[in-house]
Amino acid sequence: MVGLSHTITAEIDRLLVEVDMVREYRAYRWKADSWMAGFPEICNLERSLSSAARDNRLGYFHARNVATWGGLSNPLSIRCHEPLNLTLYNGGKPAPSLRDSADTVMSMLESQIRGFGPTYCSKMLRFAVPSVFGAIDTRIVRAYGAGDPTAQKYHLLDLQATCSGSGWAIPSNQEAWPREYGTWTAILHRIADTLNEGEIKCPHPVPMIESNLREPGVWLPADVEMALFAHASTKP
Repeated sequence: MVGLSHTITAEIDRLLVEVDMVREYRAYRWKADSWMAGFPEICNLERSLSSAARDNRLGYFHARNVATWGGLSNPLSIRCHEPLNLTLYNGGKPAPSLRDSADTVMSMLESQIRGFGPTYCSKMLRFAVPSVFGAIDTRIVRAYGAGDPTAQKYHLLDLQATCSGSGWAIPSNQEAWPREYGTWTAILHRIADTLNEGEIKCPHPVPMIESNLREPGVWLPADVEMALFAHASTKP
């Protein structure tokens, strides 16, 4: 597991005291996805991408669906290996090395998809293996990274998001990328483990349980990321 510095673990501890993760998870909203609606599109993408990843057939179709869900500005620019050369599962279970090699997995994925930057590559990994990965986007980097004091809530990452035209982007050429995707993965796991050990149950909507995408009450890294995204989306 990627080691986290004392400074980061102290920030995580402060976050867990100050932020109601259960409330933030329920507050997550993106387009048609909300807790009240049962996160329908998220469930569909998790089923589709995790099934494809188990069979080693992730490819262009899945990348386009993730782009559509996320609202990528130019989905026609996507070029993708078919299928992706990316081993994410072994014997139907997440490959044991994934948790410790998130930065390497990210590099492998980025080299095989054109038109995707850090945000959309991380979404692909999040939907393919939600028990290991979470997405990272500009809201998250601005709230938990460096370089945007107007939005920063906790300093967990040495990543920066930059204003690009009418929006924001995570430059993939910054020194900390993709190393800090490994840090982000470790942070999500630490928070999930802390919540689970403290018996603070994740309030998964019923469709997620009925679809066997989640065990009742058990936080996955992807669930933690959703709660942190919701928190990042609130005004400072």
